[in-house]
Amino acid sequence: MRYLTYEVLSADEWHREAMSEHSGASVEFLVVRRLEHGTPIEYLEYEAYEPMAERMIEQYIQQAQEQFGLSRVYFRHRLGKVRVNEIAVIIGVHAPHRDQAFAGCQFLLEALKRDVPIWKVQAGYLEPPTT
Repeated sequence: MRYLTYEVLSADEWHREAMSEHSGASVEFLVVRRLEHGTPIEYLEYEAYEPMAERMIEQYIQQAQEQFGLSRVYFRHRLGKVRVNEIAVIIGVHAPHRDQAFAGCQFLLEALKRDVPIWKVQAGYLEPPTT
């Protein structure tokens, strides 16, 4: 499975999975930006060291499933130019109980931000950022 894409993301696929799952709890995290450091933006642009990022995401998903008892994980990160109101990241998890689902989603988000080689390389500001 590929976790990184240049295609526009939609939560529809994840929502269909979430509605059909019988695991007890479903949690999702979506990143949709409108501001960068308090300044309105038109877009953000992301790059990644894709082979390593894909492997690391897979490893963290496996770790989260084992550690938190997750029954399913849906993970997508957009690369390239992501316009305002488009989804940059979707992390969705199913688990038997809500505490497992919240903890698993939080774990995956923190691992992504801390370790996975994906970078925000540019922001298209609508007005000059204040310093």
